[in-house]
Amino acid sequence: MSATGNKRKLRDKAFYIKSAKQARRSAGELGPGIKGFLCTSNREKDSVREAYNLLNEHADILYPADKPEEAEDKKDLEIEDELSKEVETLKQKHAAPVSERRFQSVVTGVKGCIFIRSTVEDPSTLVDAIITDIEKKQQQTTKFLLRMLPIHATCKSVLADILKAAESIIDKMANFKSFSLLVKVRNHSLKRDEIIGPLADLVKLKFPDIKVDLDNPETSVVVEVLRGVCCLGIVNDYSGRAKYNLIEIAQKLAQKTE
Repeated sequence: MSATGNKRKLRDKAFYIKSAKQARRSAGELGPGIKGFLCTSNREKDSVREAYNLLNEHADILYPADKPEEAEDKKDLEIEDELSKEVETLKQKHAAPVSERRFQSVVTGVKGCIFIRSTVEDPSTLVDAIITDIEKKQQQTTKFLLRMLPIHATCKSVLADILKAAESIIDKMANFKSFSLLVKVRNHSLKRDEIIGPLADLVKLKFPDIKVDLDNPETSVVVEVLRGVCCLGIVNDYSGRAKYNLIEIAQKLAQKTE
């Protein structure tokens, strides 16, 4: 191969390496169009580890067939063929979405908030299993991980997008008699009141007989604005389950048995 050809291949390789890195960086940040688990923490690195342990433990029980793909073994190639293969692989990675793990921590940009994106079908099922296990064993399972909320959709922190995303998940509120809205805005100019009114109207339009209950609602819409991204989910018995604080659930049950 000529020197010109080698230089071109090296330029191609550098370009696609840079593109792949940018794709991985984007996949490592919280963004619209994903689902998973929003957690609060008093030590983020340790909380991520605790979240992985809990989620994997219960996911292995609920989804035993869901196994991560194994990486292919690399073949022995000549130097020239190896370079061509690597460039082609990087092109494919650039064109296709970055492959997802079952659970993957992504950056939220908000202190004390971690997000675990997930490929599981329904995050609520997994959180329910975790809380039910804590209630059954009456034992604290985390030290740094505090609250864990199932998130069914994410979107841009724009009111129109938030209402559209909420409309796609509020069917989960069917057959409940009372509801509340759990709206928090962090590091963004959007105001809570701008969200609460239109969102309440949306719920009432869908379910005319459902009543607002701020103290002990049967079901609740979670709306967490984290900078430019909004996380939405549906939680049941929010007050009765210590606002989904895993540590408080265990501590309250332990106090009752003393």
